[in-house]
Amino acid sequence: MSDEFNPTDLTAIDEQRAAAREQSRFEAAVELDDIRWLMSGKRGRRFVWRLLGDARLYQQSFDGNTNWSIFNEGKRSIALRLVAQIHSIENGAELYAQMATEAKVKEKPNG
Repeated sequence: MSDEFNPTDLTAIDEQRAAAREQSRFEAAVELDDIRWLMSGKRGRRFVWRLLGDARLYQQSFDGNTNWSIFNEGKRSIALRLVAQIHSIENGAELYAQMATEAKVKEKPNG
């Protein structure tokens, strides 16, 4: 079998698509496993909290300058994707709440 693409070989095309879907599923599972690992420890949760803050998740994107607003919205989009991934893992909502609580305790004076 040659490596040349044959547009009339529908079986080969279906096999390539199935392989690509399987690879995508595998990559998504690995990514979620990485998020699960990162959120499982206090250090990882601190890192994620800082990242979400740096990405301006809890701030408005608009700052009066169109270019900066677009840039800020791009950063915020990445943070939103990370939050969605966190919530899609097992116990993700609880881990997110724990992360927020730990960050709040750190911010308190004498805390």
